[in-house]
Amino acid sequence: MELRDFCRIFTDRRELFFWIFAGFVLVSLLILRFQPERFETSLTLNVSRSGTQATSDYTYGQFYRLQADERFADTVVRWLATPSIRSDIRDASSVSADVAGSIDAKRFSSQMIAVTYVSRSESGFGDMAHAVPDILNRETMRLNALSKDPDWFVILADAPQVRDARVSARLLLPLGIALGAFFGFFGALTAWYFRGPRK
Repeated sequence: MELRDFCRIFTDRRELFFWIFAGFVLVSLLILRFQPERFETSLTLNVSRSGTQATSDYTYGQFYRLQADERFADTVVRWLATPSIRSDIRDASSVSADVAGSIDAKRFSSQMIAVTYVSRSESGFGDMAHAVPDILNRETMRLNALSKDPDWFVILADAPQVRDARVSARLLLPLGIALGAFFGFFGALTAWYFRGPRK
C-alpha cells in the first residue's frame, strides 16, 4: 500500500479515529481530575563518625574508611527494609502502617542514602523526619555496645523535602494524546481490514 492509501483509510474513518482519540483524552482528563492526593518526602541521610581515635599507631587509611562507610550504608539500607525497623519508625512518628511501609532507601554514594516515603496528605508524615535517624542511630549504638569504639558510625539527616507526587498534566495529557492518536489510527486500520474500503 502507498501512503495515499493509508491517508484514504484515515479520511474514510475519521469519525472512528476521532471518537477513539477523544476517549483517550477524556480518560486522561478524568484521571487528572480525580486522582487522589499523594505526597512524597525525600530525606537524605549521611553516614559519619562520632569521633576520632586518639592513637599514634597506624589504623587504616581514608580509602579503607570510605569502604567501611559504604558497607555500613548498605547495612542501613537493609535495616530500612525490615518490618521491625519500619514498625519502630511508625510507633515513634505516629504515622499509619501504609506510610511506614512505603519507605524506600537507596545508597547513592559511599556515605549518602536517599530515603523516600509517601502519604495521602501533607500532614500524614508525622515526625518521620526525626524518627528515621533516631531509630537508625539507636540500632547503630547497639552494634557498638560492647566495643565502645569512639570512632563509631552515626547517621545524620538533612531537612526533608516534600513534593506533590501526583501524576502531572505535563505527563498525562501528552500521553493521552499520543495513545489516542496511535489507537485511533490503529482502530481505523482494523476497521478497514475487517470491513474493506467504503463504497
